[in-house]
Amino acid sequence: MKYNGNTRLFTLRRVLSVLVSAALLLSLQSCIISVVTVDDTDEDTVTEDVVTVPDIITEDTDTDAFATVTETETEETTDIDTETAEPDPDPVRLSFIGMGDNIIYGCTYRQAEKSSGSYDFLPMYEKVAPFIKNADIAFINQETPMCGEKYGYSSYPQFNTPDQMGYDLVTLGFDVISFANNHMADMGYNSRLCVSDMIDFTDTLDAFIIGLYRNKEDFENIRVYEKDGVKIAFLAYTYGTNLYKKQTEPERVSGAYLPVYDEETVRRQVTAADSIADLVIVSVHWGTEDTHKVNDEQYSYAKLMADCGADVILGHHPHVIQKIEWIEGEGGNKTLCYYSLGNGINAQDYLKNMVGVTASFDIVKDKDGARIENASCIPTFNIMTPNYKNISIIPLSELTESIADKHHCNTHDQKVTVEKAYKIVTDNIDAEFLPDYLK
Repeated sequence: MKYNGNTRLFTLRRVLSVLVSAALLLSLQSCIISVVTVDDTDEDTVTEDVVTVPDIITEDTDTDAFATVTETETEETTDIDTETAEPDPDPVRLSFIGMGDNIIYGCTYRQAEKSSGSYDFLPMYEKVAPFIKNADIAFINQETPMCGEKYGYSSYPQFNTPDQMGYDLVTLGFDVISFANNHMADMGYNSRLCVSDMIDFTDTLDAFIIGLYRNKEDFENIRVYEKDGVKIAFLAYTYGTNLYKKQTEPERVSGAYLPVYDEETVRRQVTAADSIADLVIVSVHWGTEDTHKVNDEQYSYAKLMADCGADVILGHHPHVIQKIEWIEGEGGNKTLCYYSLGNGINAQDYLKNMVGVTASFDIVKDKDGARIENASCIPTFNIMTPNYKNISIIPLSELTESIADKHHCNTHDQKVTVEKAYKIVTDNIDAEFLPDYLK
């Protein structure tokens, strides 16, 4: 510390005392401070020497010196706090898969029927069950409705599937099930309450149900699925239904609201969903059946969804696969669009209907937000022997020539081969989205 002429001077005895004290405390941690010594020739002259003394504040420490030490300690403490601050949390990564049209024809549910009269669909999915179960989030479009046994189980063109199919989808590991498609009101020929009865049933399933709404208010209540802190808004639409093409006549289906899309609805709901969730996934039933070509309506609605903030579009209805692409929204965002996933389980008659793709990607959330990574697909193949027997679904990679030679579709003036099945995929899906064995 520094003294001026008005400060009382240390006597020689006091100086000696300080030096002795310093010597006795050499084992303590030291710091550098100023110590005043006295020049005997002129008591008004004060000199300043630097010596090492113990880190102890004495009665002779002035206010300024104390303030200097305090500021230094504060800076050091601040540095320590910064260094020990908690790091950013680890990113959350969720795997997602999405399967296309699950169509249960009469031959399919008869195959699943047991002698007791109950049903078991699980064996048909045995080969794909692992990747369904292992996904953090698994989606499927359930093409055929489940309105209950009282309507009678039925096949094309007015489907009604045994309720056990719903329970088995949950057992397989499907977390999100969409019912928004053109067949959802098929039983409306028999009852205006068919969709309402289906809602009553699906409410009992341990799954996240989209596409079924009791009224307009329920339709506007956007569903948000949350897993590991990631919020995903799911929307579900269909171009129309086989009975009621227009939303202007919902009174013809009691106790339900049909999710038929239009531009205003899509714009309003996708924008709202983007404002309340980390990601927006849209399930949409659209396109032209049995063609790999994307039509103008699909392109138009896909761009609208991208512009409004959709992150992923899961398309279905054509019953064949269509291309996958990234669409740039007007805000510079990127939307992953699967225009048509094709079929899952089905009993149709042509090779192109047997080949499907299951959407596959990762959802990542970190300090920078949420995004889609590792976009790809898992090609699948529907097995069926002549006369619609032995139906099941397998990964396309497990298709053999022996399976192809025995396929039902060989009876329809076509030859099923592994090469042809692979070509359906490679002709319609860009290499960047394909598994290695197809590149």
